[in-house]
Amino acid sequence: MHEAEELRTYAAQLAMGEEAELRVVLGDLCPLPPVLELLSRFFAPRPQTRLHLQFETVTGPWERLLEDEADLIVHRVPKSDVRMEWIDLGRVALVPVVAPGFLPFPADTDITPQRMQAFTQCVVRDSARHPAEQGHFLVEGAPRSSVPDHLMKKELILHGMAWGHLPRFLIESELRDGTLLSIAGRHFPGVVEELSAARRRDRPHGPVADQLWDFLARHAPLLRPALGRVPEADGAPERHR
Repeated sequence: MHEAEELRTYAAQLAMGEEAELRVVLGDLCPLPPVLELLSRFFAPRPQTRLHLQFETVTGPWERLLEDEADLIVHRVPKSDVRMEWIDLGRVALVPVVAPGFLPFPADTDITPQRMQAFTQCVVRDSARHPAEQGHFLVEGAPRSSVPDHLMKKELILHGMAWGHLPRFLIESELRDGTLLSIAGRHFPGVVEELSAARRRDRPHGPVADQLWDFLARHAPLLRPALGRVPEADGAPERHR
Protein backbone atom coordinates (compact mmCIF):
# COMPACT_ATOMS: atom_id res chain seq x y z
CA MET A 1 0.00 0.00 0.00
CA HIS A 2 2.85 2.35 0.81
CA GLU A 3 4.51 1.70 -2.57
CA ALA A 4 1.18 2.22 -4.35
CA GLU A 5 0.79 5.59 -2.62
CA GLU A 6 4.32 6.60 -3.67
CA LEU A 7 3.51 5.61 -7.24
CA ARG A 8 0.33 7.73 -7.23
CA THR A 9 2.33 10.69 -5.91
CA TYR A 10 4.93 10.23 -8.66
CA ALA A 11 2.21 9.93 -11.33
CA ALA A 12 0.63 13.15 -10.10
CA GLN A 13 4.00 14.90 -10.43
CA LEU A 14 4.45 13.69 -14.00
CA ALA A 15 0.97 14.89 -14.91
CA MET A 16 1.72 18.41 -13.74
CA GLY A 17 2.75 21.04 -16.26
CA GLU A 18 4.81 24.03 -15.17
CA GLU A 19 3.10 25.71 -12.25
CA ALA A 20 1.46 29.09 -12.75
CA GLU A 21 2.33 30.03 -9.15
CA LEU A 22 4.59 28.93 -6.32
CA ARG A 23 3.68 29.90 -2.76
CA VAL A 24 6.72 30.61 -0.58
CA VAL A 25 6.48 31.61 3.08
CA LEU A 26 9.42 33.40 4.71
CA GLY A 27 9.57 33.13 8.49
CA ASP A 28 10.70 35.74 11.00
CA LEU A 29 14.13 34.05 11.32
CA CYS A 30 14.78 34.43 7.60
CA PRO A 31 17.41 37.06 6.60
CA LEU A 32 15.69 38.72 3.66
CA PRO A 33 18.60 40.04 1.50
CA PRO A 34 20.37 36.71 0.75
CA VAL A 35 17.13 34.71 0.47
CA LEU A 36 15.41 37.23 -1.80
CA GLU A 37 18.56 37.46 -3.93
CA LEU A 38 18.42 33.69 -4.47
CA LEU A 39 14.70 33.73 -5.25
CA SER A 40 15.25 36.59 -7.71
CA ARG A 41 17.94 34.63 -9.54
CA PHE A 42 15.72 31.56 -9.73
CA PHE A 43 12.48 33.22 -10.88
CA ALA A 44 13.97 35.77 -13.32
CA PRO A 45 14.28 33.24 -16.21
CA ARG A 46 10.92 31.65 -15.32
CA PRO A 47 8.32 34.38 -16.01
CA GLN A 48 5.65 31.74 -16.58
CA THR A 49 5.63 30.94 -12.83
CA ARG A 50 4.56 33.72 -10.48
CA LEU A 51 6.15 33.89 -7.04
CA HIS A 52 3.60 34.43 -4.27
CA LEU A 53 5.52 35.53 -1.14
CA GLN A 54 4.10 35.60 2.36
CA PHE A 55 5.61 36.45 5.75
CA GLU A 56 4.72 34.53 8.92
CA THR A 57 6.11 34.39 12.46
CA VAL A 58 6.99 31.76 15.09
CA THR A 59 4.88 28.67 14.15
CA GLY A 60 2.92 30.41 11.39
CA PRO A 61 5.18 29.06 8.59
CA TRP A 62 4.66 25.47 9.79
CA GLU A 63 0.89 25.95 9.88
CA ARG A 64 0.79 27.37 6.35
CA LEU A 65 2.83 24.42 5.05
CA LEU A 66 0.91 21.70 6.89
CA GLU A 67 -2.45 23.16 5.87
CA ASP A 68 -1.39 23.17 2.19
CA GLU A 69 -1.30 26.97 1.98
CA ALA A 70 2.40 27.03 1.03
CA ASP A 71 4.61 25.04 -1.31
CA LEU A 72 7.82 25.89 0.54
CA ILE A 73 8.86 27.72 3.71
CA VAL A 74 12.16 29.23 4.86
CA HIS A 75 12.26 29.11 8.65
CA ARG A 76 13.31 26.88 11.52
CA VAL A 77 11.79 23.41 11.13
CA PRO A 78 10.45 20.84 13.62
CA LYS A 79 12.64 18.06 12.28
CA SER A 80 10.81 15.38 14.22
CA ASP A 81 7.75 15.97 12.01
CA VAL A 82 7.97 13.25 9.38
CA ARG A 83 5.62 15.17 7.05
CA MET A 84 8.42 17.63 6.25
CA GLU A 85 11.70 17.37 4.38
CA TRP A 86 14.26 20.14 4.58
CA ILE A 87 17.51 21.69 3.34
CA ASP A 88 19.66 23.38 5.99
CA LEU A 89 20.68 26.90 4.92
CA GLY A 90 22.74 27.98 7.94
CA ARG A 91 22.53 28.90 11.59
CA VAL A 92 20.90 31.97 13.13
CA ALA A 93 21.89 33.14 16.62
CA LEU A 94 19.23 34.85 18.74
CA VAL A 95 20.99 37.31 21.05
CA PRO A 96 19.46 38.81 24.24
CA VAL A 97 20.08 42.57 23.96
CA VAL A 98 19.35 45.91 25.63
CA ALA A 99 19.94 49.52 24.70
CA PRO A 100 22.67 51.41 26.63
CA GLY A 101 21.19 52.90 29.79
CA PHE A 102 18.13 50.62 29.76
CA LEU A 103 19.34 48.79 32.86
CA PRO A 104 20.30 50.53 36.12
CA PHE A 105 23.13 48.00 36.53
CA PRO A 106 25.94 46.80 34.21
CA ALA A 107 24.97 44.75 31.16
CA ASP A 108 27.21 41.76 31.94
CA THR A 109 27.19 37.97 31.96
CA ASP A 110 25.87 37.71 35.54
CA ILE A 111 22.37 39.09 34.89
CA THR A 112 19.73 36.67 36.19
CA PRO A 113 16.03 36.30 35.23
CA GLN A 114 15.10 37.55 38.70
CA ARG A 115 16.92 40.84 38.09
CA MET A 116 15.10 41.24 34.77
CA GLN A 117 11.59 40.75 36.19
CA ALA A 118 11.06 44.49 36.59
CA PHE A 119 11.82 45.29 32.94
CA THR A 120 9.51 45.03 29.93
CA GLN A 121 10.33 42.11 27.66
CA CYS A 122 9.43 42.37 23.97
CA VAL A 123 8.17 39.25 22.16
CA VAL A 124 7.07 38.51 18.60
CA ARG A 125 3.45 37.40 18.23
CA ASP A 126 2.79 34.00 16.68
CA SER A 127 0.96 34.40 13.36
CA ALA A 128 -0.43 30.85 13.47
CA ARG A 129 -4.19 30.58 13.84
CA HIS A 130 -3.65 27.73 16.29
CA PRO A 131 -0.22 28.26 17.91
CA ALA A 132 1.57 24.98 18.55
CA GLU A 133 4.22 26.25 20.97
CA GLN A 134 4.51 28.27 24.14
CA GLY A 135 6.63 31.43 24.06
CA HIS A 136 10.41 31.09 24.24
CA PHE A 137 12.88 32.83 26.59
CA LEU A 138 10.07 34.38 28.66
CA VAL A 139 10.89 35.78 32.10
CA GLU A 140 8.13 34.74 34.48
CA GLY A 141 6.37 37.72 36.06
CA ALA A 142 7.96 40.35 33.80
CA PRO A 143 5.77 42.87 31.92
CA ARG A 144 5.59 42.12 28.20
CA SER A 145 5.13 44.01 24.96
CA SER A 146 4.19 42.06 21.81
CA VAL A 147 5.02 43.08 18.24
CA PRO A 148 4.33 41.56 14.78
CA ASP A 149 7.96 41.02 13.70
CA HIS A 150 11.62 41.39 14.62
CA LEU A 151 12.03 44.74 12.85
CA MET A 152 9.45 46.31 15.14
CA LYS A 153 10.99 44.51 18.10
CA LYS A 154 14.40 45.93 17.23
CA GLU A 155 13.01 49.47 17.16
CA LEU A 156 11.39 49.10 20.57
CA ILE A 157 14.63 47.82 22.05
CA LEU A 158 16.74 50.53 20.39
CA HIS A 159 14.42 53.18 21.86
CA GLY A 160 14.79 51.77 25.36
CA MET A 161 11.20 50.60 25.59
CA ALA A 162 11.99 46.91 26.23
CA TRP A 163 14.64 44.21 25.98
CA GLY A 164 14.57 40.91 24.12
CA HIS A 165 16.20 38.36 21.83
CA LEU A 166 16.98 39.42 18.24
CA PRO A 167 18.53 37.55 15.28
CA ARG A 168 22.19 38.40 14.97
CA PHE A 169 21.87 39.10 11.23
CA LEU A 170 19.55 41.98 12.12
CA ILE A 171 21.81 43.66 14.69
CA GLU A 172 25.39 43.13 13.51
CA SER A 173 26.13 46.84 13.07
CA GLU A 174 24.40 47.81 16.34
CA LEU A 175 26.46 45.26 18.28
CA ARG A 176 29.63 46.68 16.72
CA ASP A 177 28.87 50.34 17.40
CA GLY A 178 27.41 49.78 20.87
CA THR A 179 23.86 51.00 20.21
CA LEU A 180 22.76 47.53 21.34
CA LEU A 181 24.46 45.53 24.10
CA SER A 182 24.44 41.75 24.45
CA ILE A 183 23.51 40.45 27.91
CA ALA A 184 24.22 36.83 26.93
CA GLY A 185 25.84 34.79 29.67
CA ARG A 186 25.22 31.91 32.04
CA HIS A 187 21.59 32.82 32.77
CA PHE A 188 20.65 34.15 29.32
CA PRO A 189 22.76 32.01 26.95
CA GLY A 190 20.90 32.98 23.79
CA VAL A 191 20.00 30.26 21.32
CA VAL A 192 21.09 29.09 17.89
CA GLU A 193 18.41 27.98 15.41
CA GLU A 194 18.91 26.15 12.12
CA LEU A 195 17.43 28.06 9.18
CA SER A 196 16.00 25.62 6.64
CA ALA A 197 13.97 25.47 3.47
CA ALA A 198 11.18 22.93 3.98
CA ARG A 199 8.38 21.35 2.00
CA ARG A 200 5.88 18.52 2.41
CA ARG A 201 7.39 15.09 1.99
CA ASP A 202 4.00 13.47 1.40
CA ARG A 203 2.73 15.75 -1.40
CA PRO A 204 3.45 15.79 -5.14
CA HIS A 205 5.62 18.66 -6.39
CA GLY A 206 5.51 20.20 -9.85
CA PRO A 207 8.56 20.64 -12.08
CA VAL A 208 9.27 24.26 -11.10
CA ALA A 209 8.93 23.43 -7.40
CA ASP A 210 11.43 20.60 -7.85
CA GLN A 211 13.80 22.90 -9.74
CA LEU A 212 13.59 25.45 -6.90
CA TRP A 213 14.32 22.71 -4.36
CA ASP A 214 17.40 21.59 -6.29
CA PHE A 215 18.51 25.23 -6.75
CA LEU A 216 18.36 25.87 -2.99
CA ALA A 217 20.22 22.63 -2.26
CA ARG A 218 23.04 23.67 -4.63
CA HIS A 219 23.43 27.04 -2.87
CA ALA A 220 23.33 25.77 0.72
CA PRO A 221 24.64 26.77 3.17
CA LEU A 222 23.61 30.36 2.66
CA LEU A 223 24.60 32.18 5.87
CA ARG A 224 27.98 33.26 7.20
CA PRO A 225 29.11 31.09 10.16
CA ALA A 226 29.42 34.19 12.40
CA LEU A 227 25.66 34.67 12.27
CA GLY A 228 25.26 31.41 14.17
CA ARG A 229 27.35 32.49 17.17
CA VAL A 230 26.09 34.27 20.29
CA PRO A 231 28.31 37.22 21.36
CA GLU A 232 28.34 37.37 25.14
CA ALA A 233 28.16 40.44 27.33
CA ASP A 234 31.23 42.44 28.30
CA GLY A 235 33.29 41.31 25.32
CA ALA A 236 33.40 37.67 26.43
CA PRO A 237 34.34 35.22 23.65
CA GLU A 238 31.60 34.09 21.27
CA ARG A 239 30.17 30.64 21.82
CA HIS A 240 29.93 28.13 18.98
CA ARG A 241 27.00 25.70 18.88
